[in-house]
Amino acid sequence: MLTRLVRISVLVELAAWMALGVWLHRADGWSVAAVAGTAVAGALAVRLALVCLTCFLGWMYRSPRAPAQRLGVYGVLRLVTTEFRALLADNFWYLPFEPLALRPDPAPAAGMRTPVVLVHGYLSNRGYFAPMVRWLEARGVAPVFVPNYRSVFSSIESGVAELHAAIERACSAGSPRVVLVCHSMGGLLARRYLQDHGEARIARLVTIASPHHGTVLSRIGIGEHARQMERASAFLTELARAEAARPPGVPATSIYTVHDNLVSPQDTSRLAWARNVAVSGLGHVSIIAAEPIFALVLEELRAASAAP
Repeated sequence: MLTRLVRISVLVELAAWMALGVWLHRADGWSVAAVAGTAVAGALAVRLALVCLTCFLGWMYRSPRAPAQRLGVYGVLRLVTTEFRALLADNFWYLPFEPLALRPDPAPAAGMRTPVVLVHGYLSNRGYFAPMVRWLEARGVAPVFVPNYRSVFSSIESGVAELHAAIERACSAGSPRVVLVCHSMGGLLARRYLQDHGEARIARLVTIASPHHGTVLSRIGIGEHARQMERASAFLTELARAEAARPPGVPATSIYTVHDNLVSPQDTSRLAWARNVAVSGLGHVSIIAAEPIFALVLEELRAASAAP
């Protein structure tokens, strides 16, 4: 569903730029090349402005950082540039063309290794995991399953049944458990899955940039998902209460960036019952396309017998 919505939004944006171009051509005699250049520049400028705005808000609501984690001017420019490039790849390739960007899921098959299930986050789909999948599979990690979730603006709970079905499919050839690797809201989906279905199927949980205790910027999000990711939401309060009463027994690691531009304050990604790993200089989208993060995930997969 999200793939169609992204395609429609890109087409609507293209139509708007074309309409502006026709008006400029007729009113002021702009050439086709000038109109095309303006349209491209405008599309890029909108996304660059979005990255700059979210980075500013992420800085405003930041959690305390160690001196070594503070970025100078060059570091800030590098952060914005890296996040901007990742957003462009997401908007114009991974999200609208995910069937082309990422190969289909493999058929479940018996093997010696634990299957890996990647869980995407809010307003996203399986496509943006393409760089990680290629990197892991090049190092012998298999099988890797990347399901899409149909719910876009509904509740996090609505995705639990879909995650459960994906896990059962990955285990259908005889594997008893899977490793969950989750980005952003996917980490909350996995935690709720553990509450509803228990730990029998989960060998290890890895979350990346997940707003475990909510994020300030969810106030500007749309849909019930966004409301549930607000700080002190009823969903997060109940989830924390249930985990305090019965802490999950699954080995867990929370990887997050202290410069996250969408999940802030950034220490909201820390979990009391997990190993917490902080990195620097990456944004919320670029963290899922960074090789140092892939290497951290590979370490976790090896610990869970899911990688050679």
